[in-house]
Amino acid sequence: MGLITYLTTIRFEAGAARDIGSDLTTLKIDRPLVVTDAGIIAAGLIDRLASGVPALKSAPIFSDVPTNPTEEAALAALEIYREQGSDGVIAVGGGSPIDLAKAV
Repeated sequence: MGLITYLTTIRFEAGAARDIGSDLTTLKIDRPLVVTDAGIIAAGLIDRLASGVPALKSAPIFSDVPTNPTEEAALAALEIYREQGSDGVIAVGGGSPIDLAKAV
């Protein structure tokens, strides 16, 4: 299993998405903010994830992630996090969404 755990947990392997629901339950996250990019959305990956994870069906999504995340983007995502009453962050994608999610 590809797994990195330090202050956050990063799953990277085929089928890793199947663990998101249990991760949310373990962490007691009910209202996550999803941080991703436009390519992931266009590929339909967020919709596929949400179909199996009830908390993601109504989760706010921040997808305006620059290639190299900026303070401005982090603050914009943080504003959505606060406005929506989010209680956790899920990054879907590569390094840029992950870095931005960590900043939030």
